[in-house]
Amino acid sequence: MGLVGRAAPIDELLDRAVVAINRGDRATATVLAEQVLAVDHRNADAEDLLAAPGDVGEIRRLTILFADLSNATALSARIDPEAYRMVVRHYREQVCKIVNRYEGHLGSTKGEALLAVFGHPTAHEDDARRAVLAGLEIAREAANLSEHARRRLGESIDIRVGVHRGLVYLDIAQDDVYGLAANVAARVCSLASPGALVVSDAVEPLVRHDFELQRGPSAAVKGVDGVVVHYRVLGERVGADRFRGGPLVGRHRERARLQKSWARAQAATLTTPGVVFRGEPGIGKSRLATAAVELVEGSGAVVLELHGSPFHTDAGLHPVRIMLERRCGISRLTEPGERLALLEHDLRAYALEPAIALPFLAPVLGVGPEAGYEPVPAEGRKLYELITQGVRDYLLACLGGGAGLIVAEDMHWFDPSTVEVLDTLLGAADGRLLVVITGRGGDWLPGGWPVKVFDLTSLSDEHTDELILALDPTATADERAAVRTRCDGVPFYIEQVVGAISAARSEAPGRTGVPEPLYEPLFARLRATRNVVEVVKAAAIIGRQVDRGLLRAVCTLSEDDIDDVIDDLENAMVFEAWGADTWRFRHELLRELGAELVPPSVRCDLHARVANALVTGAAGDPDWRLVAAHYEQAERFEDAAAAYQQASAAARRRGALAEARSYMNLALAGLERCAAGPHRDQREIAMRLERGLLAAAAEFYTSPAVAADFERCLQVGGMQLHDDEAVATLIALVSYCATRADLPRMAQVLDSLEADLTAGRLWCRPAVDSSFGVLAWLRGEFDAAVTYFTEATAGRAPAGQHPIEAVWYLPNEPLASAHLHLSLIRMWRGDLVAAEAELGFAARRAAHLGFPQGGFMECFGRFMATWVHIEAQQLDQAAALSAELIEQAERQGFDQWRLAGMTNQGAVAALVALASADHDQAALEQHIATMTMLLDTWRAVGLDIYLTFYDAVLGRLLSAAGKPDLARGHLDSTLRRTATTGMHFYDAELLRWRARAQPDPRARRSDIAAALQLARSQGAALLELRAALDDFEFCGQSARSAVVDVAGRVPNTLPEQARARAALRQAT
Repeated sequence: MGLVGRAAPIDELLDRAVVAINRGDRATATVLAEQVLAVDHRNADAEDLLAAPGDVGEIRRLTILFADLSNATALSARIDPEAYRMVVRHYREQVCKIVNRYEGHLGSTKGEALLAVFGHPTAHEDDARRAVLAGLEIAREAANLSEHARRRLGESIDIRVGVHRGLVYLDIAQDDVYGLAANVAARVCSLASPGALVVSDAVEPLVRHDFELQRGPSAAVKGVDGVVVHYRVLGERVGADRFRGGPLVGRHRERARLQKSWARAQAATLTTPGVVFRGEPGIGKSRLATAAVELVEGSGAVVLELHGSPFHTDAGLHPVRIMLERRCGISRLTEPGERLALLEHDLRAYALEPAIALPFLAPVLGVGPEAGYEPVPAEGRKLYELITQGVRDYLLACLGGGAGLIVAEDMHWFDPSTVEVLDTLLGAADGRLLVVITGRGGDWLPGGWPVKVFDLTSLSDEHTDELILALDPTATADERAAVRTRCDGVPFYIEQVVGAISAARSEAPGRTGVPEPLYEPLFARLRATRNVVEVVKAAAIIGRQVDRGLLRAVCTLSEDDIDDVIDDLENAMVFEAWGADTWRFRHELLRELGAELVPPSVRCDLHARVANALVTGAAGDPDWRLVAAHYEQAERFEDAAAAYQQASAAARRRGALAEARSYMNLALAGLERCAAGPHRDQREIAMRLERGLLAAAAEFYTSPAVAADFERCLQVGGMQLHDDEAVATLIALVSYCATRADLPRMAQVLDSLEADLTAGRLWCRPAVDSSFGVLAWLRGEFDAAVTYFTEATAGRAPAGQHPIEAVWYLPNEPLASAHLHLSLIRMWRGDLVAAEAELGFAARRAAHLGFPQGGFMECFGRFMATWVHIEAQQLDQAAALSAELIEQAERQGFDQWRLAGMTNQGAVAALVALASADHDQAALEQHIATMTMLLDTWRAVGLDIYLTFYDAVLGRLLSAAGKPDLARGHLDSTLRRTATTGMHFYDAELLRWRARAQPDPRARRSDIAAALQLARSQGAALLELRAALDDFEFCGQSARSAVVDVAGRVPNTLPEQARARAALRQAT
């Protein structure tokens, strides 16, 4: 357990142990874990700490290069050991030098097989490309090494190289990698021919645009299931097509500028030749450059492209060299003499004199004068200026004197010489040259250039959705929402995530990880300085928003180190400030990547530490939903269940019933994952009772969800009152039985409660008395009901006893309920003033209750008050109360009270229609249909309590509509139901209205007599007076004495008194 339901000292010991083991102090961690076990012998967290490995690593996706001297065994058998040692050493030295040149990291250098990783300890945006470039150089060097060995030893050496990419455990302390990916890299290497490089299908998508690849036959290899797909790398691509990317969305202003600028260039009137697109990686700079290329090529004009490279930021004119090689068809393997010939051919194609232009351009291609040209007779600055001028002239010649476009991609990586070439081009622009420049944020753009700068920002949600649907029209609303959250409007991220989701939809539906094309560019941001990864891992577990105090509580670094790392992460565009002492991952994908770095054993611990810190560090109530989620990820399921229970309580206090119920569902789901036993049973009963409360408040006690929870509580705990939860379960079951009119079982459960009430449990006496009162009320035993209600509200529980609220898991509060039922008894006994007083007592009681009980009882009060005013024939007030009930029920989410309000509203409207002098037949038919529908709805959900009142209204409507047979049939059915259930509280009225529908005078007289006798026995003077008046109407003077008698017991203010006086006067 964590800080929810567990003593703090154990958690403190565990947290200190975790901090110790994370800083490498295993001895202290062991002592602290043993202290925990001394108190809690079966503490799983302490046991895990003792069993945990002492080192710390990361889960990483790395590109792995494997080089193997494949004929080493045979070679060692044919040459002497010293010569063999020299061959192997020279081979290792060359591989190490090449790997270091591309900033990879060579692991063990013992033996003939060498493994290098790219992405650790230095991460780059293009580690897969670096690994392949290194592999190509190793393969080329293998030929030199073999030739050297053949000359000196008469033996050739066979070097094979393979590159694979995959998930590994990176053991930083031991400088080693573990996992299938390392083994697959070795197997991929074995598929290469001597002197060749092959890559796996995991690497191919990342490098296919940069290298010429040839697919090899799929092959089975040792230790790998299935066959391995691999590709031979033939070399770097020359003349590769521009990568087009996805559709251009949301860049209307930028595209309009390109269109306008190109139109003016075609008219030779372009005064600002440069357009600069600046922004973070993936924001869409290259896509806009592509749009410019498409626009210009579409008009038949010339496009020249210069591309910056992170490998050559200090290599003079490297972008120009790459452009020349592409245009001339020169590869890395082209000999100098052939390079010169190809360049000469290209110069003649553009009407440039080779004798003049070659000396300026050949050095750019790395071709010296020995290849066959006369060098420029200049040195130093003068030579530099002449070459720059020669390059500019060549570029202008390629444009052919007409309107054209030069694209300068990734100018932030341009060397100073290339920047100067661009400067001269812009300065010499004659209105026909358009230059489109792209680059990241920073100060790389020289001041004073004639350019229009666009700082690109993220796409809006609307434009993000447009791009998603353009990429995948089948994307669902949920998928689009996930992409918006994860990609933050960055177009390249959107394209890759949508592609991953679309590809995975049929194979493995659900959330995908960080797509491979994004992994290296994103991870490169994280390796800013020392300690960055540790902070990023902790922050990623915390979530998208990171509070500094919480980060300090979770991370084991010092406060100063954490602050330094936060500064570095802001500079690297990983974090962005998000309020006081709060930061936010700039992109959700960055957080996902950080979380992916955490090994499972460490991940659980970090989640637990975050949860504990959220609980202990909150000024008020913590975010219990977040606490629960972290405990779930930590596999601390009991703590998670307790936190969800707290989240449910917080939602309940806000009136969010649906949310509260969902949290209780999660709490119970988590509890199921805990070890079985009495402790779990007790927690389950408490949670199910609480969930039953919420379901009853929203759906009423007849809900199957309520029934299932209560029945499960009885199954787990039995009928014995061994604890407070068992008492609460039985009390809840009482209300469930009442709403279903299951009075026999209600009585059985109450008798069980009554029999087992010991001196220690007299605190629940008022609840039991109130429940007995409701049972008597439903049976129509009003005298007994008054006695029980009076005892319940008088407070028979001894002072200082356990409060009923502690285990009361029902929205129907017992004391307010007693007053509400008393109000109707008072009304039926003719005392409207006393009835309203009882309603006032209930309202005041409800006002002091929390949600949902308070709101529930207020709705209950309005429901009963409506009934009281209907009985008093105050229909205007009843109508107003019905409207208020519907409004409150809708506002607070009480579905059953909304239906009750609508039923009251329908009944009031029907009674208003019945009270009118002239009955509109069509209106009566509509009221009949409405009441029938409402009654059917209530009975369909299993609610039978109180419905006989509405049955009486429907019977009256049928009679008034001239359908006495239907009225009588309906009332017969209702009375049979009350006889079956024992629910007789409104039988006197049912009998009275059936009498009015009887065609036979004897049957009429029988029903009236039964109604009079029942009402008299119930002490319901108002109901008795109504029956006596009907009897007087039917029988005349023989019934006069009964009217006079009961009228004397009913206040003069009631409408029935006026009717009695009028009837008696008329009869004299």
